[in-house]
Amino acid sequence: MKTTKTKSYFLTYTFSCIILCFGCSKNNLLNPFGDCYSGNWAEGYTTELQEYSEAMSAYSENPTEENCTSFKNAAKSYLDALGNIYDCVPTASRAEIDEAIEEAKAEVDQDACD
Repeated sequence: MKTTKTKSYFLTYTFSCIILCFGCSKNNLLNPFGDCYSGNWAEGYTTELQEYSEAMSAYSENPTEENCTSFKNAAKSYLDALGNIYDCVPTASRAEIDEAIEEAKAEVDQDACD
C-alpha cells in the first residue's frame, strides 16, 4: 500500500482514538444521554480496532489481494463501529467526526489493491 494511504489510515486511526478515548458518564457534560458504554467509549470499537490492526499488519507483511480485501473490510468495520458510538460524542464535534469517518470510508473504497 502506498505510504500516503498508510499515513492517512494511521492519522484517521489516531484521531479517532484520541477523540473516542474520552470517557463519559451520566454526570459528565460530554454525555448528556448517559449511555456511553459505562464511561468507556473504547468498549464500542475495541474488537474492530484489534481486527483492523491485525489486518493492517498482515497486509503490510504480505500485500496479497486477499490480505488487501481483509484490510479494507476491517477498516470499514472499524469505521462503522466508530459511527455506532456517535451518541457519546459532544454535539460540537459530531459534524467533524462524521465527516472524517465518511472521508475515510471513501478512501478505503477508492484504494486499489496494488
